[in-house]
Amino acid sequence: MNIRIKPLAALLPVLLSSPSGAVELLATLDPVIVAATRQPTRASELVADVSVIERKDIETASHAATLGELLSREAGIEFSREGGRGASESVFVRGTNTSHTLVLLDGLRVGSATLGTTALNTIPLSQIERIEIVRGTASALYGTDAIGGVINIITRSGKEAPRLELEAGGGSHGTYQTSAAHAGQFGDFRYALRVGADGSDGINAVRNRSSAAYNADRDGYAGDNLSLNLGYAPSKAFQVGGHYLQSRTETHYDASWPTANADWRNQHLLSSMGAFAQVQPLSFWQSTLRVGRGTDKSVNRPGSDFGVEKDSFVTIQDQFSWQNDFKLPVGNALLIAERLEQRVEASQSYALTERSINSLQLGWNGNYKAHRLQANVRHDANSQFGHKNTQTLGYGYQLADAWRIAAGYGTAFKAPTLNDLYYPNTPFVGVGNPSLQPEFARNREVALHFESNNHRASLTYFRNNVSNLIQWEETSPGSWFYTPKNVGQARIEGLTLQYRAQYGDWQVYGNLNYQDAENAETGKQLTRRAQQFATLGLTHRIGAFDWGGEWHGSGQRYDDAANTRELAGYGILNLHARYQLEKGVSLFARVDNLFDKRFEYARSSTTNYGNMGTVIFAGIRYTLK
Repeated sequence: MNIRIKPLAALLPVLLSSPSGAVELLATLDPVIVAATRQPTRASELVADVSVIERKDIETASHAATLGELLSREAGIEFSREGGRGASESVFVRGTNTSHTLVLLDGLRVGSATLGTTALNTIPLSQIERIEIVRGTASALYGTDAIGGVINIITRSGKEAPRLELEAGGGSHGTYQTSAAHAGQFGDFRYALRVGADGSDGINAVRNRSSAAYNADRDGYAGDNLSLNLGYAPSKAFQVGGHYLQSRTETHYDASWPTANADWRNQHLLSSMGAFAQVQPLSFWQSTLRVGRGTDKSVNRPGSDFGVEKDSFVTIQDQFSWQNDFKLPVGNALLIAERLEQRVEASQSYALTERSINSLQLGWNGNYKAHRLQANVRHDANSQFGHKNTQTLGYGYQLADAWRIAAGYGTAFKAPTLNDLYYPNTPFVGVGNPSLQPEFARNREVALHFESNNHRASLTYFRNNVSNLIQWEETSPGSWFYTPKNVGQARIEGLTLQYRAQYGDWQVYGNLNYQDAENAETGKQLTRRAQQFATLGLTHRIGAFDWGGEWHGSGQRYDDAANTRELAGYGILNLHARYQLEKGVSLFARVDNLFDKRFEYARSSTTNYGNMGTVIFAGIRYTLK
């Protein structure tokens, strides 16, 4: 790959030259992050490439957005969807596959063990307090799947005086969104109960009439969700807590089976529940026990013309973790023992329905004078694939008060999913391959950071080589029958520039991304990944009024391994505003894709998927303390 560094490097001093009278950045621009080390650490003290989405970011800019759309604003993350909102969403972190990103909910795995991905469209933004994003290999911290990165979603809990929260909104395409919550803290006890519902009449997801899947209807969705979060902390040396989240959706989609122009329904249930107990036996030792279960259920049914269930898949992931943190004279150490059990219950027969992984991890991170260090090693004993060892090593150095550098090396692996291995032989779909081997990755990166009172900027170079890449391929052209193979190696190389600053009542942010994500065996670009994409935005506060705009653009992509189906590049402009009517009452509005740009996130060999076009959404929020 031939990346031009000069244009990006030239931008850095320009971005950093600002009025000396600019006010200090909000403290949230140097947030405390857990996901990068599994210990609370300031972002400026990390060597990993990280970012955080706070609740205030969600409330000011994302009332009508989905989780996938929200994540796509962040550096290094691309987004794809087959149709309108409510349809299945995918994100690609640093050019890796969707299944190469580990998604956690309150620190626990959530998603499908058959697909190896998480249904992001089923996780409502109303339930989220913050999102921590780690870019780069992280298997030495979390085990299988973390080849491209980790997304840790933290749900909302009660941390303030008890309050009632109500929110309702509506907009284009019959879109609606409602939520209600009561949350707060009484002495040592905290609680949060939240419920919500959302949906849309949708759009016709299939655009081309020539497709056998074309159906002249609107492919909408409807969903509901609830969560309960409890905690009890009588002292700093002891606390317990737990959470439960459930989200249900029903999405319409078009298909060409069992007859042309068929209308189908996907009913999806995603749930996560967990509990923890944390004690501090000694001043330098903290111990945490955590147990949890993630459930993903997907049922596909033909429309009323057929009226019978076609297939269903339920995957359950039971998790146990015992983490011990030690404060040392220099830095912090951790020792973690974990167990993961996965099983599938399906309407079709799988050759194997259960597997498990036992893990042991050691880690250390800390600062010494101008030096920053992080080291992690992990051993995973997989019931199918034996023993795997992974490592992460990072180093940073403070060059001057505002300038620092960081470099890292890490390895990661991903075990084949149960679908990859054992998907039942199904006409016009395919069959699994029990001979598959795990994917393995080696990642290298180096970064330059600038961090002052009113600016945050970074320039990161990364290179990730993935061997034994798993790819589903047609057994013969036009057969519509697929099977997975270890096709060789993917080589992913790129540069990312990030910037965020506060200028009085103005805040500006953005990221520019250049990458080459290719199959090293064929030289072809990996599907649905662009070589350039970017986000640029600003927000402004005038008394009780907040407003802002955001532009997001992407270069061309391909939707097939042979690079014959081109997806054209696009650029869209979004606007948002919020007005505080009185204490506890605010109005909000958002316009997505202001200029009604028409483009495709995805396309199959016979089907072109549409997008939402311009979407207007507005609502009201009420808080009573």
